[in-house]
Amino acid sequence: MLHTIRVIWFKDKMKLLSTFILLIIAFGCSLKEAAPISELHKAIQTFNEAFVAGDTLVLADMITENYVHTNSSWKSFGKEKWLSYMVSRREKIDSGVLEVRTYEMDEYSIEQYENTAIVTARISSAGTENGIEFDKQFRVTNLWIYDGSRWLRAGFHDTPIQ
Repeated sequence: MLHTIRVIWFKDKMKLLSTFILLIIAFGCSLKEAAPISELHKAIQTFNEAFVAGDTLVLADMITENYVHTNSSWKSFGKEKWLSYMVSRREKIDSGVLEVRTYEMDEYSIEQYENTAIVTARISSAGTENGIEFDKQFRVTNLWIYDGSRWLRAGFHDTPIQ
């Protein structure tokens, strides 16, 4: 009889301990803070300024290693090819072949999922390239990842607005 009482007591303690552990896990998960959205706004602004200036060092530091870039001109490609494109774009800026007079991101919204965010927006850009005026608008979708210390752009897609 004493053995039976000890087994029941042990089972009750284990149930209580199991319930307590599950509550800690569930409560801990619910307390997990999402990445700061204010930092994402700043990252987007910094990224756009670096893009306009052709600052490849800043841009290289702001995208993930497995970055995916898709636009209306080419098949999707990764970080290395995008940074090569950015180097050639910077050379055009430095030589005066490309002049960006305006570059604006507006109509944007952010859908955040803890440490991931989908950013949609309209980008308007105007200037000259090879002596030819351009005035373009695009709808864009960006995927941003918070790595625990900063936001990094992981993906990009655009579609021209006619």
